[in-house]
Amino acid sequence: MYSLRIFTLACIMLPLWQLVAQQDRDLIPPPGPAPAVSFPEFTESTLDNGLTVFVVTNTSQPLVSFRLMIKSGTEYDEPHSGIANFVADLMTSGTSTRTSQQFASEADFKGLHIGADASDDQMTLSGSGLKKHMHTLLDLMSDALYNPSFPVEELDKLKKQSISGLKTVRRNPDAVMERLKATVGFGGHPYSNFALEEDVEAITREDVVAFHKRYFIPNNSSIAVVGDVTAEEILPVIEQYFGTWKAGETPRRDFSAPDPITDRTVHLADLGSTQTQTAISVLTTGIRRDDADVIPLSILNSILGGGFSGRLFMNLRETHGFTYGAYSDFTLRKDAGVWSAAANVRRSATDSAFTQIMYEIERMRNEPVPDDELDMHKQSAAGRFLLSLERPSTIAFMVQNIDLYDLPKDYYRKYVGNIMAVTSADVQQLARKYFSVANLALLAVGDAGSVASKLEAFGPVRMYDADMKPASAVQFFDVDMDAETLMEKSIAAMGGREKLLSIHSRVTEAELSVEFGAMHAEGSMTLIEKAPNKSHEKMVFSMDFGGGEQTIESETWVDGINATVRAPMYPARSLSGDELREALEQAEFNAMARWKELGYEVTVLEKKVMDERTVYVVEMKRKHSTEQLIIDADSFLLVGRIEEVDSPTGPTSRLTKIGDYRTVDGMQLPHSMQSDGDEQSMRITVRSYQHNSDIPDSVFEHR
Repeated sequence: MYSLRIFTLACIMLPLWQLVAQQDRDLIPPPGPAPAVSFPEFTESTLDNGLTVFVVTNTSQPLVSFRLMIKSGTEYDEPHSGIANFVADLMTSGTSTRTSQQFASEADFKGLHIGADASDDQMTLSGSGLKKHMHTLLDLMSDALYNPSFPVEELDKLKKQSISGLKTVRRNPDAVMERLKATVGFGGHPYSNFALEEDVEAITREDVVAFHKRYFIPNNSSIAVVGDVTAEEILPVIEQYFGTWKAGETPRRDFSAPDPITDRTVHLADLGSTQTQTAISVLTTGIRRDDADVIPLSILNSILGGGFSGRLFMNLRETHGFTYGAYSDFTLRKDAGVWSAAANVRRSATDSAFTQIMYEIERMRNEPVPDDELDMHKQSAAGRFLLSLERPSTIAFMVQNIDLYDLPKDYYRKYVGNIMAVTSADVQQLARKYFSVANLALLAVGDAGSVASKLEAFGPVRMYDADMKPASAVQFFDVDMDAETLMEKSIAAMGGREKLLSIHSRVTEAELSVEFGAMHAEGSMTLIEKAPNKSHEKMVFSMDFGGGEQTIESETWVDGINATVRAPMYPARSLSGDELREALEQAEFNAMARWKELGYEVTVLEKKVMDERTVYVVEMKRKHSTEQLIIDADSFLLVGRIEEVDSPTGPTSRLTKIGDYRTVDGMQLPHSMQSDGDEQSMRITVRSYQHNSDIPDSVFEHR
């Protein structure tokens, strides 16, 4: 029953992936020459209280935006990680003169946008709107700056939301990878900190108030104004709203430098055997944001892993089919930086993907980049930069970065010229200066039981849990039961062979949820089965393709001799060869109770801890396919199965978790099935089972 469902999902999703993949390729236009546009002129002034004011005049629209930046960010979180983010989230949640609702209503009434944010190195309070509403905007912004009430009820609500979100992090490989990258890349510096539930729980209103009072001072801040104003016009206004802001003691920045990445190290965060793919990342120590090599290194990075045309993407996806995408990037901070390459790969390809990333790094060191490849990436980078200047928020960000990171005043004015001046020799020299496969940190998040031994080829493996605490390897036990005894115990737990074999037909009605990349679908499924090997499965669901919702249907018929599949966007087709033989095997009714009769071979592979429970892993070899059964060592119920399936990146293992057993007609039957794969997942919730109905054979025949 469950295997056939996964087989059908592949038939549904592969055609959709092919469409998405084709759209991806269609989005890559050939680069043209960079347009001749320069960075806008700006003025810089300083108020008596130390507040730096930047003004960029843009008369194209009657709009104005203000970006107030505090030159202290999450690295100053103390005594608990997460305080800076709470300050930002709560600044517009009420003041001493306005409730949260009044603040939002007044802004909405005049179409104003106001928000705050916290990150490494900086915090911001931003606002934008029509120029004619400028004074209302600044009144609201200055009220949020001077008089935030940080209401306890809003803080408690935010803490509950944050704790709820943090609990999901432990199941999210990408989120755990961000923690692992911070831990390894910035170890020894506050950049490596992140909030856990206990941190959030401990944060008090007093902590939030103290942080705001300590760091929100004018001589630790700048404000950038971009829009339909001149410096002469706006400076008196800035003085009006921010001139009375009292200066304070400038925060000291005396953090220890992060521990550099030396030698080759391997770091593995174990999320258990539910992970059918591995999130991987390769890190090396980078540079600070003010380093003179930032611009040429950005071109090196673009060539290596900057997008669809990057070498990592072409290697790991196009050549080897390990992943949907592979990218790299520099994380540049005031005190330190790291370079990282990342991908989510098939579990079986984890070690091979690391090998290919290192191969591409060596290519950058040993081979000059061809001029046509270099020119394409330079033109693309210049074009992206110039297009970004159309956004006032980006201009404000750049102007303030000059101040925050002590960059030359003409840094962005010369940016495009410096990009275009990068040579192939520059790229190779920088690759040799900053990259060495002998000094890399290899990071992986996934199923340690499947990948740890392979990763040992790169060096000793350091294990972590999802909270970055040291962890031990997956716990294994001696196998203490033979396969036949285990199968009989499992059959007994489900209700016994006699009871199971008394069931000749079953109708299953279920709700269906499918995720595929950014697409989501909800629907229903009806599965009709009849002994010995007949089935009819129909799925109906709605999916938004960007142009409105569309109803998608898929259907599979197996009549015991023939099998037919109708997938979305394709006509029905009859299966043949291996596909037919596997479909007939998957349609075998009560296959576990009949395993001897069907001639299956079973072997107990291991006994281990999986998802905080002890399980047996049993290999079941059928005539035309093989799968692994996960059987709970206490209840002996089937709690999962692993099978090899086709995916857009080649054959891969898919784990289906089975649970929520309930008594139905004297049997224990599952009501929840969950399958997660490479960027696609399926959830099935059973509504009802109906047994021994009189089902005509015509139901299983495609006509």
